Amino acid sequence: MKNSRKSVGKTALIIGGGIAGLSAAAELLRCGWQITLVEAKPRLGGRIHTLNCGKVPIELGAEFVHGDNKTLAKTICDAGLSTHSVSNRNRILKDGRLKSVQIWERVSAIVKKIDPRAPDQTFSDFLEHAKVRAVDRQIATGFVEGFNAADAQHISAHALLRAEASASRSGGSEQSRLDAGYGALIDWFANKVRECGGILLMSSQAQVLKWKPNHVELLVQRGRSKEVFTAHAAVITLPLGVLKAGVLRFEPSLTHKRDAIEHLLFGNAVRLTLRFREAWWPKKNFGFVHSYDDALPTWWSDPRGPILTGWAGGSKADSLANCSGRKLRELSLGILAKIFGRSANRLAKQVESAHMHNWSCDPYALGAYSYLPVNGLDLPKLLAEPLAETLYFAGESTAMDGQMGTVFGALESGLRAAKEIVE
Repeated sequence: MKNSRKSVGKTALIIGGGIAGLSAAAELLRCGWQITLVEAKPRLGGRIHTLNCGKVPIELGAEFVHGDNKTLAKTICDAGLSTHSVSNRNRILKDGRLKSVQIWERVSAIVKKIDPRAPDQTFSDFLEHAKVRAVDRQIATGFVEGFNAADAQHISAHALLRAEASASRSGGSEQSRLDAGYGALIDWFANKVRECGGILLMSSQAQVLKWKPNHVELLVQRGRSKEVFTAHAAVITLPLGVLKAGVLRFEPSLTHKRDAIEHLLFGNAVRLTLRFREAWWPKKNFGFVHSYDDALPTWWSDPRGPILTGWAGGSKADSLANCSGRKLRELSLGILAKIFGRSANRLAKQVESAHMHNWSCDPYALGAYSYLPVNGLDLPKLLAEPLAETLYFAGESTAMDGQMGTVFGALESGLRAAKEIVE
């Protein structure tokens, strides 16, 4: 077993190389701290995972910039990256035809009927007792499960109301994409950290974190060897699924965090992007189409090239847990054939490549992102609270304004944790 590089001055370990960990690392370096970031994957980015295998970046994780979050917008600007608007046109397959629907507006109107003064309940229970038409219940359930990667039978109605209020303040219904893909933002952060003297370790699995006030000792598996890294503080940015699984052992254990980790919910998402030889659909950039009865209920286009992406979240994603890439591709072509009135066999001949990711099968994520159970509004705050001015917590599961599961929620959490350490 090797000993870590022992450093002088103010030192911190960052556990997790997603955007929360990278933003915390960059900010701490700016404030004069010495940083070592440990990431189990052979790449950085966490649940941002961009493939550059053609003219159009393929996103296997986060894809959209939701609303106009000032922190994320400034970061994108500082990185010198450009974006393009995403069409907000939505159509639903109904009786064999695609019909336009204002999904954001209709779901918003339904969520705003939730009474914050009444006892909290699941969204499914709310819909069952609310005066909502059957078609609107289907739309609202499909949206909540897809957008939040949540099960409508478990997600808190009050949490959705809080998220709706936050999204309204930041123009949440407006979406855009990074022209070069989210991976370009990760690359910018990584270069910034390295240029400032930070150490980035990939393919390095944190196994045991021993801690006491103002001292942490991290055992890391790197290849066939183990190393120990020490510092004054640590920022833990691991996905909630990994925290729940106990992949990283804390000594002493996180007794003050147990309730938050156990009760916060972690949903799943499955996505498949098909790259075609040419765009065969009627309108090159048609926005979003929804076929709620199908395994991959939501599809969208991309103005940058002939690709279509299918998405399933929540219970739909859970039902695909054991679906192979080949089977999912067959299912997807059948769904697209039904939606657009084409032959699945003919569509199959036009496919150049298929790219699937089931986030529940990712050993370093074990799911997509977090959501709140009934009466769980305070859980992100409990998870985010520092311990003994030594352990700090960041990541989308610690977002306290209802915007869990967002890139900007993770980004802001990393900056918040860095500020807590410095102060």
